[in-house]
Amino acid sequence: MNKPKLIKNGALTRFLSWRVGAAAGLLSCWAAGPALAQNTVTKADTAAAPVVAPSTTAAGGLPSSEFETYTVKNSGTRYTATITGIYTTGTVERTYFTTSHTGNFKLSENWLLPTAFTFSYGRQNGLLNERELVGLLTPTYQRGRVKYYLLGNAERSNLRAIDRRFVTGAGAGYQLYVDTLKNEVSVSQFFLYEYTAYQNGLLRQVPRSSTRLKLRTGKGPVVLTGLVYYQPSLQDYLGDYRLNLTSGLNFTVSRHLALTAAYTYSYESIAVEGRAPGNGNLTLGFTYVAGK
Repeated sequence: MNKPKLIKNGALTRFLSWRVGAAAGLLSCWAAGPALAQNTVTKADTAAAPVVAPSTTAAGGLPSSEFETYTVKNSGTRYTATITGIYTTGTVERTYFTTSHTGNFKLSENWLLPTAFTFSYGRQNGLLNERELVGLLTPTYQRGRVKYYLLGNAERSNLRAIDRRFVTGAGAGYQLYVDTLKNEVSVSQFFLYEYTAYQNGLLRQVPRSSTRLKLRTGKGPVVLTGLVYYQPSLQDYLGDYRLNLTSGLNFTVSRHLALTAAYTYSYESIAVEGRAPGNGNLTLGFTYVAGK
């Protein structure tokens, strides 16, 4: 049995230009709101209407390493659930289903335990195209604007011919800006170890650096969130890297319900032959939030 080959593709400009432009346009629409807020560190108000982070999917590569939008006071939990699906018949028969779940457990004044689970399944004309699975656990210690993380991630992706992927790591983050309106700009740096088993037996073990930029801004019931990751290999940072984008636009309907549009995109410079190096996913639906 032939093993799948890996191919390299460094032409980022073909797919990045319009996506970066769209993200910049969305951010500029809300720039006026944060400018009026006082630059102070605040704790989340759990009585406020829910804010839903972008849905994390396997198509997005490594998902978010934290979920501050679900922060709880003193003790307790915060849970979110999103379910979307589509079924079409006619010239093309397509079935697609995705569900995302997150939980944040506040263990003490400084310790949080964010978790996430996402599953996507899609068939087209009877053929399995998508079966994406992500599980994430990120114990977090926060003191002021500084956060320290541990990370454990398990993943499976039919789109990228990944039979199983396990990632462990540790890192730190800093809130560059946060205010009373919960607008935020933060950065974090992780060091990761990745084990990936591709379909048909190909194995890769790669140490990676992961630099992340997080943006959050809102005005009234509308909140825009974005996460951008750059993840080069420590062994070949020019030829082996990933670029991941996760963004979400949320409209609060009630205290526990929000209308959510989420877009994720991942690009891997080294991909299995016959599989696209870039994969994107756009979802629309409602997200339910519970907890205290």
